[in-house]
Amino acid sequence: MRDRILEGRYRIGERIGAGAMGTVWEALDLRLERQVAVKVVGAAAVGRDPRAKERFEREAKLLAGLSSPFIVTVHDAGESRFDEAGERFLFLVMERLRGRSLEQVLADELPPLGEVARWGEHICRALAVAHGSGVVHRDLKPANVMVGPDGLARVLDFGIAAVLAESTDHARLTSTGVVVGTPSYMSPEQIEGRTVDTRSDLYSAGCVLYALATGRPPFLGPSLYQLLRQQMEEEPVPPSVLRPGLPTAWDELILAMLAKPSAARPDSAAEVAERLRDLSLRSADVPPAAPADTGTVSYQPTRVDPRSVLLANCPRPEGGRLPLATGQRMRLAEVLPGADTFRVCLDWRTPDGVAVDVDGSAFVVDEAGAVLSDEHFVFYNNPEPEAVGVRLGGDDPEAVFTVDLPKLAERAERVVFALSLDEEQSDAGGDLSLVSLLHARLLGVANDAELLCYGFPAGPPGATGLTIGELVREEDGWWFSAVSRSFDGGLAEAAMTYGVSVEADA
Repeated sequence: MRDRILEGRYRIGERIGAGAMGTVWEALDLRLERQVAVKVVGAAAVGRDPRAKERFEREAKLLAGLSSPFIVTVHDAGESRFDEAGERFLFLVMERLRGRSLEQVLADELPPLGEVARWGEHICRALAVAHGSGVVHRDLKPANVMVGPDGLARVLDFGIAAVLAESTDHARLTSTGVVVGTPSYMSPEQIEGRTVDTRSDLYSAGCVLYALATGRPPFLGPSLYQLLRQQMEEEPVPPSVLRPGLPTAWDELILAMLAKPSAARPDSAAEVAERLRDLSLRSADVPPAAPADTGTVSYQPTRVDPRSVLLANCPRPEGGRLPLATGQRMRLAEVLPGADTFRVCLDWRTPDGVAVDVDGSAFVVDEAGAVLSDEHFVFYNNPEPEAVGVRLGGDDPEAVFTVDLPKLAERAERVVFALSLDEEQSDAGGDLSLVSLLHARLLGVANDAELLCYGFPAGPPGATGLTIGELVREEDGWWFSAVSRSFDGGLAEAAMTYGVSVEADA
């Protein structure tokens, strides 16, 4: 197929994947001059069902209407062939994703629990959107989830399994003995040919979580028959048996998702996503505060209170260009091509008639997460340090940091941005829940156009300090990373955590 033109528009390139549901090719959209992925489903896969095209296009329209950062975007779909004598096939045009599938991740490593929880949350957010539109995946498995360089997990192949199932024998075995779905990740009701609904996807998601947490799916029957019987009849070994030290809450959630009766599983994908968000917070290793005289820390960002819900868009009237999800990363060259200087604005809202004093600060840190020097702690008492590459300006309720990338030292690996409550208000028992719509937004210098936005509707209860996004240096340039951590001890605790020498009476 290489170099052939599909529908007069898509020039086919390298094959990038193949499976039971078709072959995926890289392609160039000649009309819009962008890279895309084209999935081709041959006639054999749909059993030469004359109604398959109609169902395929119906599913494609549903998929195109699913708006979620965790679902691959569908651009086009249809039926075609390359010449008059050629066999007709169905095709689906999607965004071209970069990264690794969870199948590839599992082949290389046993991922940290924090990553498992975050990816699991992304998967369930995708399922919640799809289920809300009446779409059931039917073939969720590690190979159908891609983790990109931006840190997001995206679910692929929504709706394809539905077309194939209706074209064969309702998710049982086809005439050639091929299961529509993947046996290691299929629900009992799907194997038995009973009604498949949203909770069937939750069972499959539970199998994926089990594999990510332990390195293997819940059942490993030596034959297809035995594997199918295990899925229908046997109880899985608790994940903590295979991964000693796994917290009890992981066993409880995964085993609930793997309940044989669908009614015994969690009520919705949204519920599971919230539980995974909580597990993500509890599974992350919070870095200890460094002694003030050492200047070194063990650095690992964590996320804010799991009850905080991400902003759907920027609250600024002119904002909302690209809201980021927690854990997402965006390469600056993609939103700021050729620009070395830009602004990062920290913003918040205070209740009417209530005086709340919030300050913005930034830490320029090395690979270990320690400031390069005390001068690299940019805040109200050090707003424009020389030769640091970051300076602070702006008035309440927005702190404006101008970042000049060429001026950042070679040892500078991250720039961490933070908000904190005034010390007097903290001492009086106040916390960041007093303010709302805390967010960071990235603006171009030339025209002040907003490029990115990341934040939360309200501050975390009990915390008086909060990091709210980072710039991260990678081999291919600088990225913005949507990660956060809360501090009960406010700016002083944050400063010590990043290696700033803080006087005892400060």
